[in-house]
Amino acid sequence: METSIITIIGIIIFLIGALTTTLGRTLTILRFFFGDRSIFTQIFLGIIFICIGLFLTILGSPQLR
Repeated sequence: METSIITIIGIIIFLIGALTTTLGRTLTILRFFFGDRSIFTQIFLGIIFICIGLFLTILGSPQLR
């Protein structure tokens, strides 16, 4: 079974978004990466990353070829 690079990138972006949404308040490395923003901004950015990751994962799926 062949996994495309778009699928792998989508999964990585999805995981970054999931970590940002759930652990954005406690992980200090995420606080440094996104700046000292409010938790609502971090949740919003996490949801954006999750949506982009899911889109890339679906776009790279073998059923669409």
